[in-house]
Amino acid sequence: MPKYLVKSKVPYAVLDKFQQALEDICESIIVFEDETSPLSTAMDENGFPIASIFQVDMLCDDVDVEICKTHAESAAAILGVNAVVVVEEVENTNWLLACHKGQPEVRIHPFLIHSSLANLSLKPSEISLKIDAATAFGSGEHPTTQGCLKLFTALAKKQQFTNVLDMGCGSGILSIAAKKLQPTMCVTGVDIEEEAVRRTRLNTKMNACERNYEVICSVGFQKPTTQKIYDLCFANILAKPLMRLAPYMQRYIKLNGYIIISGLLDKQATMVMQAYKQCGFVMNDKISIQGWQSIVLQKIF
Repeated sequence: MPKYLVKSKVPYAVLDKFQQALEDICESIIVFEDETSPLSTAMDENGFPIASIFQVDMLCDDVDVEICKTHAESAAAILGVNAVVVVEEVENTNWLLACHKGQPEVRIHPFLIHSSLANLSLKPSEISLKIDAATAFGSGEHPTTQGCLKLFTALAKKQQFTNVLDMGCGSGILSIAAKKLQPTMCVTGVDIEEEAVRRTRLNTKMNACERNYEVICSVGFQKPTTQKIYDLCFANILAKPLMRLAPYMQRYIKLNGYIIISGLLDKQATMVMQAYKQCGFVMNDKISIQGWQSIVLQKIF
């Protein structure tokens, strides 16, 4: 059965209401900024201006395409916006499989990060890190992931870790890499997204790391099962959530324990560091890649 995209462009000011009006009538909705549009006065979490126009695409079957198109036109009219709605047939493709096949190999010494479908060219000194990341963040390509892995590799040469937290685990890439280097550690992976939890569990099994590796769906330390004492935590999220987590990190990271944080821009490092300094942490190491900062913090009181 052919698939179709019902495509609309709407102002950012009505995006949420427009999207809500469409949620129950199609298979899925894809939303992204129209990069050709002027910037609005609104800012994202990282302090960057948001585009004034967004593209909203509804995926549907041929039997539903006219209903979806009419519904999009009606929603736009009710919201008082001029939205040109067009229909485009799409190739019937297994997008998840295509994404895995297209995932590039990434080398971050000593790891070779690749999908489960990659044809490997592993060197003797390399550690295979098999990550299917299509539906969760963490394929090894982003500078924040690379920064965390580089910092952990250096830290692991000096420290042996026993109880590790991966806060916002995504695909599980950071803690799976850590367990590949130090297999005896116990890991708790935490993410607010059920799909990330599912993906991490699959990736731990593919890498034979599932032993002593628990994955929990939780908002931060909300679930009691996350409330343990850790000697290392990965937290590759965003600047503001990192700052909100600082008092919890003080509570659940052991004295002289470490946190590797990332997901913050260079210009945000000072304010994030200040939040952690107040909670007993000092900077131990850092790295900046393409404007993204990754930092090792150590708890001293």
